[in-house]
Amino acid sequence: MEPRSLLPWCAVAESSPRVLSGLADLISLNPRSVEVPQPFSLRNTIAPVAWARGRWPNVDWMENTFVWVGWESGRLSARTVRQQEQSGTISVSGTGLSENDMGWLESVLGVAQSLGTFDCQTLAKLSSELTGLCPFANGSLFDGVIGSIVGQSISVAAAATVERRLAALVHPGLSVGERIFYPFPRAQDLAVLPPTMVRGTGVTWRRAEAIVAISKAAAEGNFPSVSRQEADPDTLRRELRSLPLVGPWTAESAMLWGLGLPDIYPTGDVALLRAARLAYCSPEMTMAVLNRMSLSWAPHRGWAARLLWTNLLGSAPG
Repeated sequence: MEPRSLLPWCAVAESSPRVLSGLADLISLNPRSVEVPQPFSLRNTIAPVAWARGRWPNVDWMENTFVWVGWESGRLSARTVRQQEQSGTISVSGTGLSENDMGWLESVLGVAQSLGTFDCQTLAKLSSELTGLCPFANGSLFDGVIGSIVGQSISVAAAATVERRLAALVHPGLSVGERIFYPFPRAQDLAVLPPTMVRGTGVTWRRAEAIVAISKAAAEGNFPSVSRQEADPDTLRRELRSLPLVGPWTAESAMLWGLGLPDIYPTGDVALLRAARLAYCSPEMTMAVLNRMSLSWAPHRGWAARLLWTNLLGSAPG
């Protein structure tokens, strides 16, 4: 492995974690109230954060607070979000610029999207039980692709652990109390790494090579640069499938977790099959049966998947 002093620290020169503050201090840093469309439930929305139990590099659910660390307009930011139950007002604090609040809330917490209606009684029931669920996402298609390649054929906990190691290669971290957060690596950060170093995080050789190759392409401007509002799923599927090691599941997962698109279906997802077997009380359900069933969920297949996963794995604890 290369000496840490030679690693690309981006905008950060030091090689040890930067100490920002404890969580309580971060919550009290530049607090402001933001009105969000109703219904909205922070606990239901950020459930995928809680599923990894503190392993994700850049996000966590701590003391009923969502904590996020990442890049905004080229600067490192730390944000917290809190919500009183049944309230249409959420509290946002941290070092993120207040003028970016709504754009960030829309791209990461999906507050501008509304859950569609389902003819399926099972999904309609879950919709009523998981009121206020919105599509949590990375807010970046690039993040979605890299995260999906890391997560191929492994558990959520394992994927989060590998992502954490990957992020730690290119940034010393930001300490919030005793917890160290690492912003998700940018394309220019990963593009300069040798595949041998990426391989050391626990991914296979082929995945390590694909991560570096895709990062180089993105750093050179050869990667789809779209927002949720601009995204055309069919076009994105074709473009993503041209990238190394991006098959059907990876492309769908990248759009689902990168941009939070509403009608994305990650065929072949084992956890989704487990979730469907539970929700439909059908322990013998096969992937083929689930794939056929999913056709009736359109144009809300992404929402359906989130409802099923959250029913299986649970909301963030309160």
